[in-house]
Amino acid sequence: MNKIILCLIFLSSFSFAQVTTDPTFPVADQEVTITVDVSDTDLAGYTDNVWLWTWIEQGATDTNAPTNVNPATDAQSDALMTRSADNGDIYTITLTLIDFFGLDAEEIEEIGLLLKGQTWDDGQTPDYSFDVLSDQFAVSFTSPSSFPLLVDASESISVSIAASEAGSLSLKVDNVEVASAIDAITLDHTLLAASDGIHEVTVEASNGEDTAEDSFSYTVRSTTVEQSRPAGIIDGINYDSDPTMATLSLLAPMKSSVYVVGDFTDWEIDPAYQMIKDDEHFWLEIVGLTSGEAYAYQYLIDEEIWIADPHADKILDTDDQWIPESTYPGLMAYPEGAAHLDWYHNRASVLQTNQTPYIWENNDFEKPEKEDLIVYELLVRDFLGEENMNYQSLIDTLGYIKDLGVNTIELMPIMEFNGNDSWGYNPTFMFAVDKAYGTKNDLKEFIDAAHGMGMAVILDMVMNQNDIPSPYAQMYFDFDDFKPTAENPWFNQEAKHPYNVFSDINHESSYTQNWLDSINHYWLNEFHFDGYRFDLSKGFTQVDNSGSVSNWGKMDPTRIALLKRMADAIWEHTPDAYVILEHFADNDEEKELSDYGMMLWGNSYHDYNEAALGFGEDKSIEWAYYEERGWTNNYLISYMESHDEERQMYQMLNFGNSSGDYSIKNFNTAIQRLKLSAAFFFTVPGPKMFWQWGEFGYDIPIDENGRTGRKPEKWEYLENSSRRELYLTYKELIKLRNEYDVFTKGDFSWSPDGVHKTIHVSNSDTSVVIVGNFDVVEGTIDPAFQHTGTWYDFISGSEVNITDANANLTLSPGEFHIYTDHALHTPEVGLVTSVSQSDLNEKLIFYPNPTADYLNINLTKLSPGQFNQDWTISNILGQEVLKGSIKPTDEVSLNVTTLPRGIYTFRLPQGNQIITKKFIKN
Repeated sequence: MNKIILCLIFLSSFSFAQVTTDPTFPVADQEVTITVDVSDTDLAGYTDNVWLWTWIEQGATDTNAPTNVNPATDAQSDALMTRSADNGDIYTITLTLIDFFGLDAEEIEEIGLLLKGQTWDDGQTPDYSFDVLSDQFAVSFTSPSSFPLLVDASESISVSIAASEAGSLSLKVDNVEVASAIDAITLDHTLLAASDGIHEVTVEASNGEDTAEDSFSYTVRSTTVEQSRPAGIIDGINYDSDPTMATLSLLAPMKSSVYVVGDFTDWEIDPAYQMIKDDEHFWLEIVGLTSGEAYAYQYLIDEEIWIADPHADKILDTDDQWIPESTYPGLMAYPEGAAHLDWYHNRASVLQTNQTPYIWENNDFEKPEKEDLIVYELLVRDFLGEENMNYQSLIDTLGYIKDLGVNTIELMPIMEFNGNDSWGYNPTFMFAVDKAYGTKNDLKEFIDAAHGMGMAVILDMVMNQNDIPSPYAQMYFDFDDFKPTAENPWFNQEAKHPYNVFSDINHESSYTQNWLDSINHYWLNEFHFDGYRFDLSKGFTQVDNSGSVSNWGKMDPTRIALLKRMADAIWEHTPDAYVILEHFADNDEEKELSDYGMMLWGNSYHDYNEAALGFGEDKSIEWAYYEERGWTNNYLISYMESHDEERQMYQMLNFGNSSGDYSIKNFNTAIQRLKLSAAFFFTVPGPKMFWQWGEFGYDIPIDENGRTGRKPEKWEYLENSSRRELYLTYKELIKLRNEYDVFTKGDFSWSPDGVHKTIHVSNSDTSVVIVGNFDVVEGTIDPAFQHTGTWYDFISGSEVNITDANANLTLSPGEFHIYTDHALHTPEVGLVTSVSQSDLNEKLIFYPNPTADYLNINLTKLSPGQFNQDWTISNILGQEVLKGSIKPTDEVSLNVTTLPRGIYTFRLPQGNQIITKKFIKN
């Protein structure tokens, strides 16, 4: 039984730290000093102002308290906490409740509170509460303060009692008085724990007129029974054909006793629920369950370690209260009995017999070939905005992703992580779907729907680290130094590599290998994921390189062996599963892993970014192609952006190069540069990946709201014509890959160096030449057409006759062309607009455009001194087809009747710059 009746101060079901009041029993019309220890909360170590935020839990709920505004302002001065000079994590405030709330005393029966930083984003504590007295007499146990309480026989239990005023106090154990005091306010006593079983401790108090009492219970640990587990029982929840029972099993090496405590024990430590030991495993049959009813439970290990089941598929935590009903309908509340003073003990697992299974609709889905993957990486939290942060909304958006030509979706981590707002790389429970995005069946429905639309789904799997309260870390953890103990079977006490976060997993341990193999099997078979992208796979090593990044990346045979072992275990049950590594190690090591059948992330961000920015004549993008690395298999998943990199559009708008009036910092110019990069990315054979929103030039910096913090969705960007052109360019380039196998299986060669780049692809049917100018000035390039004759400009659909395969083409900065010797489908007209969008170009007005006969040029926005009289018109090959001169006047008309249909570039020199403008001849 927990403490009852007029208790002094109690922590709410979501409390993690200690709150005390002086006086012990606060009265509404008298001063009270509230003290809060935030050392185990988000405010630990915080150095800015800290504010009190309060509310009335009973009676009035909408008060005039000076804390009920946000963010903190001078108007909240009455709620400013005082930081202790001796301990920066201790805060106090003194106030009179009736004055603070502006209420009568009888309206104030219970106070809820928390502390927060200068704004909510700076951090906050969990919720706390305490009772407020009026005239009643009260008594309470002030020690012990953590319940339920498990002790050994004859163990000492320190008991402290406080009353609101002097009276007689009687302390009883199982109704037998063991200590008393007369005319006293306090009573201290040391109990010796009795024999096995549950024992009730009660204090009875009287002041001569009124009486009060309080009580708690403790359980004396029994000797653990040893017996083999029934056949077929595995770790986690084992459901029986009888829906009124389930068998729990926990692997807990070196532990002596485990109790199951939960809804079915009324959150008391019941000797009937002490688990049976089988070598390193503990197990217990739970009977008397109601079919289909959900039960929350925890494990109590060796007196003081509270964990949720490491293998449970549903975990409750105190942040669940912030998950909207629309995302997770009917989510059960975190149980009050599962709340403990230490925040890391506040997780509960859920078991539920006779659940309705998900019925899969698309069981015949065939995965795309590894070489053909077009991967769209997305974060459920941000992709559709905070109001649509769930799988159901994602299902509704699958059509958009499919329409891009994507055949694979990669979800950033979705297994249970700390909080509801995360990238997901702080996992805590590896078998549970984090509820922030919806139910486990919602996730299955999303994967099923994606398969129905021909798209694979890959899970970003975090197996380098776990965050507390990961149960296997917490079972052997030093909370003073906040790291695993040396005896931990799963985790290293000290990380073996740089850049480690949280607790580093020991991949050479047999405990780890069995654990990870079961995790990998679970998500592939239970949820039908098609494979994994293993985060920070270079960390899967026990070679200690914690002090050297360069040594960490060198060839590591033990790491290779560990990864091959894991891949073999996956392919044994799911032979066609994608095993993708975020590795970035020595190329010889990556080649060996690729030769073994694994795929690897290929970070080409820096190369493509520098080229797009217009810097460096010798900048090469060659590392985006597997043959340039000497690999045998085309398993390199190259990308220009991922969740880890700054957005290319942001980089160009802020740091782009320029020359004269051509500036990459100009928005429309930057859009054209992204099109140019995409043309030299998607047409390189091999699997490709791009990050959410890259298709419309997302430009919110990665550090907005913190690197891993929420980023605003900007779907309205697609309403901008220039951004939509970029989106359509991505779509058309991906379509080339999907519809014409010359782009994926043809003979490929390129010149990825320098500012003038080319790609050549061909098979028995089709030849392709792609040319692009990554410079910020006009330049010439040898296209090296595979043959003379008729060719087609893909973007415009125009037909061109090549008489000299090596005749130089003149390209404006940022200009590119995709030439094919067979007519392909034609994208929307104007997909690639002007090659430059400088201020001078905008002042040069053409109409009509397209035109069939005459091109009118309005010069009114140009002064006569801004241009020379000579002009030229070039075709899409850069060949001059017309020339002449213009006299400074308001408007001129050029006869273009003789020109064949196609796209042309008008050039008007002005000083050392050239005004360029494209037009279409019908």
